[in-house]
Amino acid sequence: MSGAAYLIFGIHDALYGINASFVREISWLPELHTLATAPQDILGMFNWRSQMVPMMHLDLRFGRRFSGCNLSDRAIVLEWESTYLGIVAHEAYGVEYLTPEHLDLDAIANRQSSIDRNFIIGVAQFNDRPVICLDLAGLIREPEAIASLDNLAPELLSGSGSDFYQRCFPDATVADRATFTSRAERLKAAVIATEVSSAESVLVVQIGAEYIGLPMNLVVDVDTIDRFSLSVVPVAPHYLLGQINWRGEILPIIELGDVLQIPEVPREEIVVIKIDHISVGIAVDRIFDVFDFAQSQIEDLPISVDSRMRVYLKGVTQYSDGLMYLLKLQELIEREFLPTKV
Repeated sequence: MSGAAYLIFGIHDALYGINASFVREISWLPELHTLATAPQDILGMFNWRSQMVPMMHLDLRFGRRFSGCNLSDRAIVLEWESTYLGIVAHEAYGVEYLTPEHLDLDAIANRQSSIDRNFIIGVAQFNDRPVICLDLAGLIREPEAIASLDNLAPELLSGSGSDFYQRCFPDATVADRATFTSRAERLKAAVIATEVSSAESVLVVQIGAEYIGLPMNLVVDVDTIDRFSLSVVPVAPHYLLGQINWRGEILPIIELGDVLQIPEVPREEIVVIKIDHISVGIAVDRIFDVFDFAQSQIEDLPISVDSRMRVYLKGVTQYSDGLMYLLKLQELIEREFLPTKV
């Protein structure tokens, strides 16, 4: 079976992959409008760039117990043969090149697998974990019916309040509801055609309490630190946390907290970047997803931002329920850590 680029995402403790060519956007889960005539596995609809998109939950699609949604859930917007569909994910791990292997479901039929043979292409490996590669064509029940949902006018939908929260988030606070609503409002905004060519793509990470956007053109890989044996470098500067053996290469792991005026504490994940011929690992607290935005969405830095930090920031943009700082990563690394500091 031939390989392809897959977006890897998680639901509960399982990893799934969907062909990246179908992926149009990854965002935070918005507030949904409900529709009584929608299939049972469709939680509701949301307005994405002036397109009404049905939102599916895989627990319901696979006939498993549905336990509701979380404030931290993601919405993966997919397009298949002009039909749009959203899928709820707990985590999005990025895009990887995978070669799914055929899984003989007949051999395990008596195990009552919760995943129908029509839903999957095969199984691949990511970080020594199995990834169930999904067949989007099989996942969409009655494609004509789903496509017809895309064309519903907003006035035909029921309110986006009580039904969504009763079914998906019964314990939502006033603040939670405001967050879901603001996400839905942001997703309504249409992308102006003249802005598409100037769109930028960043990997969103968390360092301390801040969202930081790292330019995707520099990102090579992401991983968790505990998968490696981090070797301390004797008499190393405080920003050099150590080094690891990454794909046969000795990779320095650096801490950006001092430069960004963020408390330096043990981090859990690393982002591997490459500048020219030099690879470096950056320690971060958490890796979120890939985020695309237009130049017009970049706002000026808040007045409170430290002068040293300002040098390495191009601005801020809205992300989730807060602001994301857009980092001039190459300039920061070259000035602060290269060529003699690492």
